[in-house]
Amino acid sequence: MSSMVQLHPLRRWPHAVGLGGLALTALAFGCSPNSPNAADPSSYEAQLAQHLEATDGVMYGAYWCPHCADQKAMFKASAERLPYVECAADGDNPQPELCQQKGIQGYPTWEIGGQLYPGVRSLDELAELSGFSAPP
Repeated sequence: MSSMVQLHPLRRWPHAVGLGGLALTALAFGCSPNSPNAADPSSYEAQLAQHLEATDGVMYGAYWCPHCADQKAMFKASAERLPYVECAADGDNPQPELCQQKGIQGYPTWEIGGQLYPGVRSLDELAELSGFSAPP
């Protein structure tokens, strides 16, 4: 019997590449702190993510869900600011019990104002649902 930990295929590549490869990859794809892709706190995406968090909006998802990745991509570099709950039991900081308690049946699902909105939503729709209007 092997003592190796089994990783999901998408989680294996960082272990195979190593930290040096990750650093080079990050630099090659413009993920340095001074990159134009770095989160701009005054961007519409950043302000909307901050507003969603301030108004208790939450995105429920799973790390393996391509629709969740699409939703996060809409927020560009500000995706890390999203109020996010991981529903997959084998994901990072998982909260599957909370997802079950909330009645989450598909990913992504947004909870805004106590209402559940399943599916990928445009930024404008999320803004409208949450009462966000960007400052001029």
